[in-house]
Amino acid sequence: MKKAILTLMLLSLATVAFSQVDDEVDQIGLYFDTLGYEVCITTAAPFTPITAYLLITTPSDEFGASGFECEVTTVGPLTASAWALNGVQPLNVFAAPLFAVGLGEFELATPVMDNVILLATLSAYVLAPTDQVSFGIKNLDAGSFNPPAPGYAAANNAGVLIPLGISGLDGIVATINIDPCGVVANDDVSFGSVKALYR
Repeated sequence: MKKAILTLMLLSLATVAFSQVDDEVDQIGLYFDTLGYEVCITTAAPFTPITAYLLITTPSDEFGASGFECEVTTVGPLTASAWALNGVQPLNVFAAPLFAVGLGEFELATPVMDNVILLATLSAYVLAPTDQVSFGIKNLDAGSFNPPAPGYAAANNAGVLIPLGISGLDGIVATINIDPCGVVANDDVSFGSVKALYR
């Protein structure tokens, strides 16, 4: 009986632990993995490289995006930040972290993979484990969306604009070295606490 209860509890924990942070349709966020699971990380050594991914999660356009608009904001020390756009021939009319990007329609559009669209990749360094960094996403000041919002253009018709909701809480979508993780609600149940019940 104890094994059956433990198995059920572990299955329910696995579902929580491995679900996307935001499963609502047409959301944008910055994640530390390419599937939209990790929004908080910590560094343990000086000059640690980090990689973050700008993703649309659960897009309503099943084919992907032919362009996108947003601004990524950063609070805290980040060193040697560099953005790389995803796509075959991406063109940003601004300089990152301001994005007004054309990707191209049809075969040039960035496709949906694993329920996400990868828009861009951030590479940087965190100089010390005591350095705290938070990221936000907002609309462009001179953007195409009314009311103002981040958004993307449909893969097969750049004239179809789809506004995006912003993942996260209080304008923060991802954090580094901020404990506890204030981006999403944390579950108080841990694997260790479940194992302790059966010792």
